[in-house]
Amino acid sequence: MAGKDELEWNQAICGICPAGCWVEVGLRSGRLEDIRADHGHPLGMICRRGKHAPEIVNSEENRLKYPLKRTGPKGTHEFERITWDEAYDIIVETLNRIKEDSGSEAVAIYTGRGAFELSLCDMYQPKGVAVSSASNVLFPFGSPNTMGVGALCYVSFAMIAPHVTMGRMLVNMFTDMENAEMLVVWGANPVTDSPPLDMIRLEAAAARGADIVVIDPRRTETALRTGAQWVPIRPGTDAALALSMIGVMIDEELYDEDFAEDWCHGFQELRTYVQHFPPEVGETITGVAADTIRDLARRIRNATGACPVMYTGLEYSNSGVQAIRAVLTLFALAGQLDVPGGIGLAMADSHFPINRSCNQSNPDLGLALGQEKFSIYSRYRGESHASSLINSVLDGDPYRIRGLIVHGASLLTSWPQTPLWRETLSKLDFLVCIDRQLTADSAYADLVLPATTGFEIESYMVYGPIFRLRHKVVEPVGEARNDYLIMAELAARLGYGEIYPQTEDELIRFALEGSGYTLEDVNAAGGWVKLPTPMMDYRKWEKGGLRSDGEPGFDTPTGKFEIWSTVLEDDGYEPLPKYVEPTEGPLASPELVQRFPLVFNSGARPHTDFRSQHHGVEGLAKDNPEPTMELNTEDAQRRGIATGDMVEVRTARGAVPFRARVTDDIIGGAVECNMGGGTPIGPKAWREWNVNELTDLDNYDEISGFPVYKSLLCDVVKVAEGTDVTRRAASQPIKVPGPARAKIGKEPRRRIYLDNNATTQVAEAVRDAMLPYLEAAYGNPSSIYGIGRDAAQAMETARRQVAKLINARPRRVIFTGGGSESDNLALKGIAFAHVPAASHIVTCVAEHPAVLRTCQFLEKLGYRVTYLDVDGVGLVDPKRLRKTLTDETILVSIMLANNEVGTVEPVKELCALCHDRGVLFHTDAVQAIGKIEVDVEDLDVDMLSLSAHKFYGPKGVGALYVKKGVTLEPLLHGGGQEGKLRSGTENVASIVGMGRAAELAAAALKDSSETRRRRDRLEAGIRELIPQARLNGHRDQRLPNTLNLTLPGLRGESLVVALDRYGISLSSGSACKSGSPEPTHVLLAMGRAVDEAHCAVRLSLTHATTDPDIDDTITALAHVLEELETTIRFLPCK
Repeated sequence: MAGKDELEWNQAICGICPAGCWVEVGLRSGRLEDIRADHGHPLGMICRRGKHAPEIVNSEENRLKYPLKRTGPKGTHEFERITWDEAYDIIVETLNRIKEDSGSEAVAIYTGRGAFELSLCDMYQPKGVAVSSASNVLFPFGSPNTMGVGALCYVSFAMIAPHVTMGRMLVNMFTDMENAEMLVVWGANPVTDSPPLDMIRLEAAAARGADIVVIDPRRTETALRTGAQWVPIRPGTDAALALSMIGVMIDEELYDEDFAEDWCHGFQELRTYVQHFPPEVGETITGVAADTIRDLARRIRNATGACPVMYTGLEYSNSGVQAIRAVLTLFALAGQLDVPGGIGLAMADSHFPINRSCNQSNPDLGLALGQEKFSIYSRYRGESHASSLINSVLDGDPYRIRGLIVHGASLLTSWPQTPLWRETLSKLDFLVCIDRQLTADSAYADLVLPATTGFEIESYMVYGPIFRLRHKVVEPVGEARNDYLIMAELAARLGYGEIYPQTEDELIRFALEGSGYTLEDVNAAGGWVKLPTPMMDYRKWEKGGLRSDGEPGFDTPTGKFEIWSTVLEDDGYEPLPKYVEPTEGPLASPELVQRFPLVFNSGARPHTDFRSQHHGVEGLAKDNPEPTMELNTEDAQRRGIATGDMVEVRTARGAVPFRARVTDDIIGGAVECNMGGGTPIGPKAWREWNVNELTDLDNYDEISGFPVYKSLLCDVVKVAEGTDVTRRAASQPIKVPGPARAKIGKEPRRRIYLDNNATTQVAEAVRDAMLPYLEAAYGNPSSIYGIGRDAAQAMETARRQVAKLINARPRRVIFTGGGSESDNLALKGIAFAHVPAASHIVTCVAEHPAVLRTCQFLEKLGYRVTYLDVDGVGLVDPKRLRKTLTDETILVSIMLANNEVGTVEPVKELCALCHDRGVLFHTDAVQAIGKIEVDVEDLDVDMLSLSAHKFYGPKGVGALYVKKGVTLEPLLHGGGQEGKLRSGTENVASIVGMGRAAELAAAALKDSSETRRRRDRLEAGIRELIPQARLNGHRDQRLPNTLNLTLPGLRGESLVVALDRYGISLSSGSACKSGSPEPTHVLLAMGRAVDEAHCAVRLSLTHATTDPDIDDTITALAHVLEELETTIRFLPCK
């Protein structure tokens, strides 16, 4: 219990914006006094605005507390207080009168960012729509006219562009930053996001050394804080840049040819089109140097995981939808779609299911405003297009809207050409505004209704598979009401309240229906629950993971990635992602550019507001007291402008004052202007300087109807000299510390290599031994002069060293190009000495591909091959081998130790069985050499393969032991080197290295007991973290360095990529980069299911592995498991 003057801290969800960051709130006597990130969960974070929540919630000056009714003329904020009942009576009476006089379509509702609270979106979105913040509350009333901010934000980027291209939307996609080697921030500035989750992820990527690029007209704070390469670009030309990079990949044959040919629709048409955008042409359009274009294309293609970090920045040009499609196509053709570190496609059933059965269908979408002009938008959203309000209200086209409810929005500060919107709102018969503070629109409202913040309600949030209750932190101020309940009561007053839950408790219970959880379950679990999620799979289009019918392909009309969009084609739009020069741009408007030579941008978001919100919060406004504009240094010098000066930004629509910031961090020839001015609260400048006096409602993307905010023309004129105060204010960057959140863990700075079954580090002594034979001692060992004889002698020394390691005679050792060649020489060398039709070979299903594929090749030539099964730990049963042998059996090949699970086969017993039948025996000992004692005399094998790089030697050299008396047919013919079995000049340096490595390996065998102890410590540590972990391979009869575990529910390659960020190398049961649909054959042969095999990881130690290595690996795995469990990909409220 907190003392009288102490704060009482409680866990909560931030209520300042809809994003739902997890926070702790400090209360005193029921009043919100302080706030901080909840450090108990990775979603615990807070942005600059969230830190000022107490000011926002408690503002006596700015918060609306009671329903208000107009008393003064429209255009003023003169109101009187009324009751809620009076307000509802007026609304119901007026709406019904309009309906009776003009039809139900004459009333409409517009929702904005202030109506994004999740229950509003879930319960009131149009039925059958994937994502919408539009409200269906007037659908039962008969009106088709719901509309909102979706007509100028989000929908192009998050819905239309990805869906017409690949059948996905942002809600089932993600940016796999954690696993990416390269990140391209394009059309976004995550440092100003709410929450700052993507910025946290970007900074973590920068810390681990990821290649980060920021493509933006401005060198943003994101670029500065991540040390990114800044690629300045002319606003509105992003599509041209993407197409130029695609052209580079096609021209240099870098693109994913299989994907392009087998899984894309329209690739050939795109190949032809991008010929118009070679890098030199791209440079003239975008301002990005041709060499940079080529370099970026190559890096994106060659990165092990590359993805764009995007949001809505690309939406606001004439090529908006097509620019986004071009970027998606670029990354897809680069092989960066649905692979680790690329553009992720979420698994099905990975989101918590919310019951939305109260959603209502649009009663007549064909009658909705703007539907005919922007048909695709209306279909995707089930709503009207808000840009059509003006013609409707002012001209009655196609009919007149007379009544409008504006919920959590400000049309006058968000839409282009504010004067037109002022006239529109003033001509409405009836306007209701619902918000937490007075808005610009409310100057024309007949009624203003007070809404609560998220701190004052009971509701819920969903973050991917997580459902969390939003608890009321403080009581609502005055008579403010929950937005959801305001709408539910309106429905009830209009006669159909039974459709929607009518209390907060009913709402939450309703939302949970069908999820498998009740409200009591969630409360008992501590206020939040998480659904089990399916294991991540990659390249899902190959496996039927993207379509509801389970068939391979994409969820598009053609079943392919539609570069040529059939959806756009059917609606009469350009089907290819073509570039359109900005219609009001320096190239397309040469006459206008004489008057307005600069490219105008607006919409970049500061830390101090949410568009037009919070300018009245003193703690925020002091850092940005006036709307500012950024201008390049050279452009400013030509105009005599300095930082802090008062300037006018002028376009063909008008002029607006701004405070100048002169900087080199914006591309020359462009300006960036703050948006959000024109609000009735806050400093005078923010109340009066509205950037949308400059923009153009008739300039838009033809597909989405989104206004062009970022590629218009303007000029900047100095109107007043700055003062010392304004210069200091404009020149000082707003100091924002790194995002506040719980630290997940610090990455080790050293590499811990636990993949020694794949290869080993070349020992220093081996490098030293090799070096002379790469320099002065370069003789050909077949030559008879001095340096040739020296080379031959060095080879013979190496042969003795290798022979000693396996207890063989030196003359029995044949040097090869590696283990695979040794296996091929053994199998083919014996087979080719026999008649195919009368020859039988035996191997097992768990062999290395060098043996299995050689056997498959021999089968094509007529040899008969038997593949013995293995048991659940990977062992071959000697009894089965005995039954398999026939008089025609010429060779048995069974590996000594399995490379995947480490199981050591009973080779001595198997070999004896073969010799009893007069059958030759070969063993692939590549994985065993250097890890266990290998004695060819004791094993009595006829042939044995080994490879240097498995025991600290160089790659590309191996050997085959061949027992005396065994005759092989050579694979290579020529000079007759290596006893006429391996013709070709020998690789002397590598052979010498192999010999020295053999000496070191013999010495290292003494440490095998320590290696086994550390391996078992590692297994115990993993089992503490994952008790259900299952060992693959024999518990005792196993290589001392090898640990293969199935970790249920955790995809192996995802762990490999995640642990790599912590400096730890291991391997998995399937290929990472290719997203191979087939897991390792070894585990399948041992009876593991496909999912179990995909969940397998292999950790293989060496004698140099230390106890601290084991400790750090276990610690890193704990961090990764926490990340995989709790890192939720949710949509920030940008």
